[in-house]
Amino acid sequence: MAVNPHAEHLQELLEDLNEPQREAVTHGEGPLLILAGAGSGKTRVLTHRIAFLIYTDQAQAGEILAITFTNKAAQEMGGRVQRLLGRSTRGMWLMTFHAACARILRAEAGSPSAVPMLSASTSSATRPPRSMRASQL
Repeated sequence: MAVNPHAEHLQELLEDLNEPQREAVTHGEGPLLILAGAGSGKTRVLTHRIAFLIYTDQAQAGEILAITFTNKAAQEMGGRVQRLLGRSTRGMWLMTFHAACARILRAEAGSPSAVPMLSASTSSATRPPRSMRASQL
């Protein structure tokens, strides 16, 4: 029987979690919905789950997608995962909904400049023609 080379890391990873958090981190295959209030440890569970999947060879970096709402939260999540793994999170998609959708659109469009990015502060001069606006679709 093969011994997991990350056994010590796994033990450290799980020892500071409470029982519900540990159950979520070690959840088997299939989706898992976590409903919890502010400050209850959702990001902690998510980042530990990512490290658990990597350490147990259930996923590779390029198979990880973790979505959040704000850039600040995405940066925090990436930093936590990097600290837990002790290495770069390169290849993982740890980002906002907006960033993930933009990356997909750019990849599918065939060139980075093919999909203009708009924000509330974008001037009308840089917006696409009216025929391309989503409100017209």
